[in-house]
Amino acid sequence: MSPFPASSDSLPSRRGLLRGASVALLAAAVGPRLARAQQASPVSSPTAAVGALDAQWLRSSIQGDRFEIAGGQLAQQRGASQGVKDLGAKLVADHKTSLNDALALAQRLGLHVPDRPAPPQQWALQALQTFSGAAFDQQYVALEVADHQQDIEEAKTEIAEGATPEIRDAASTDLPVLQQHLALAQGLQQSGAVATPAATPVT
Repeated sequence: MSPFPASSDSLPSRRGLLRGASVALLAAAVGPRLARAQQASPVSSPTAAVGALDAQWLRSSIQGDRFEIAGGQLAQQRGASQGVKDLGAKLVADHKTSLNDALALAQRLGLHVPDRPAPPQQWALQALQTFSGAAFDQQYVALEVADHQQDIEEAKTEIAEGATPEIRDAASTDLPVLQQHLALAQGLQQSGAVATPAATPVT
């Protein structure tokens, strides 16, 4: 793979809280994804053939795909550097593929899955929209590093502990892609391609 191939719920307003967010606060809005575990949201129980851990991972993966697609689209619109725009395009393309595969798998297994990112992910997207240019680049790349680190740990847990072969296989397929995404985001940080101004949101 080359590095860069070419309806929401009513949410509590965290815009004021997150407008002055530092990189750490913005990243914390998504990661550690207790959000995913905490979401005993109205989803059906796993079928007898699907383990609870497997069902939770698949649902979380689908939410993560939706989050990454929306964030990548923002990066293409608001990013200042070509590296950030390219990262956003890469994440949109790869996570659309992952989402389509995961939705097809969920349908085969009879699992009901979320149709939007988790609430903390939605809040993070709202926060990202308050930034533009170099400040957006800083926030977005830091968020992607934290998010993909968490995704990788969750995929490894599913591979090691999952009981449903098809879902374990999906996690095994996702893992190298997630690791590549993390490496790309970290590379932008380490190369200095992403400026690190004071985090000043758009007013």
